[in-house]
Amino acid sequence: MVKEARTAILLIYTGSPDSYRIWDVMKYLFRFLNDGRIISVPAFFRFLIVSRHIFSFCSYLSSKRYKLLADIYQGVFPLPFYCDTLKNRLRNELNTDVYIGMCFGRPLIEDCLQAIEKKKISRIMVMPMYPHYSSSASGVPLERTIKGLSKFRVIPEIVSINSFFNEKGFISAFVERIKEYDYQNFDEIIFSYHSLPLAHVAKWDSSYPEECIETTRLICNELGIKTATTGFQSQMSEKWLGPATKSVIAEMIKNGKTRILVVAPSFVSDCLETEIELNVELKKFFLDSGGKELQLVKSLNDHPAWIDFIAQKYRNLMK
Repeated sequence: MVKEARTAILLIYTGSPDSYRIWDVMKYLFRFLNDGRIISVPAFFRFLIVSRHIFSFCSYLSSKRYKLLADIYQGVFPLPFYCDTLKNRLRNELNTDVYIGMCFGRPLIEDCLQAIEKKKISRIMVMPMYPHYSSSASGVPLERTIKGLSKFRVIPEIVSINSFFNEKGFISAFVERIKEYDYQNFDEIIFSYHSLPLAHVAKWDSSYPEECIETTRLICNELGIKTATTGFQSQMSEKWLGPATKSVIAEMIKNGKTRILVVAPSFVSDCLETEIELNVELKKFFLDSGGKELQLVKSLNDHPAWIDFIAQKYRNLMK
């Protein structure tokens, strides 16, 4: 008699530093920036670039921003805060093993794979938690997972999810989140997505901007919104994908729009880019420039509709 396949879910995020202390932030940034998909230059030159960046004032500034993020969540970072609920809910609902791994934080993807091998899991649903595919986001966890699994004596069957930017469950989850706000009474809704280097877009990620715009369109259709604006955040230079969210906000103020709702569908969990970059820094810029109210929609985090979407993906793909 053939034994029933033992299955598991591996959800993968970028991760967070172990703490906001500068040494922990430096270690985290070193791991993050040293990935060849993040900075696509030969390893030796990447090491020089990263070392110069890490041992500079940038690490100190990053540490201060992570300290502010931890303060918002009473001493912890939001990612592990929400992941525990997400993992437990999925385990109870699906009666299967659920692992949450990080590309550059703890637990690392490799730690999860060791546990999976020990349990002799034969089928895995691997889901990078990035709605829109890019080589430097989804590509990193998929590559590391495949490399890790290649070392197994018995390699399990892998079902991977490269993107989900237009899937009904994901769109519906963000719609439910936006409905928690008085979205119809704002002057404008701006959808802010993580930017990418234009060189990456040209070489590998040409569909990324279109995927972001499609997510905006689908959410607006569900909400019955006729107009909304798409912007891109976290640019490192002018050679990154735009228009910049900050520039879009500045233009809105010039046009007399002083009450803005911001949605960030690139991020399924609140993090530095949502809570600090948008909800603190962008808000301050907006208010200092004459705006009256900027409200950030919380990310999906451990929202029931988001958990239901992941659970349904598992049921559909792992039958």
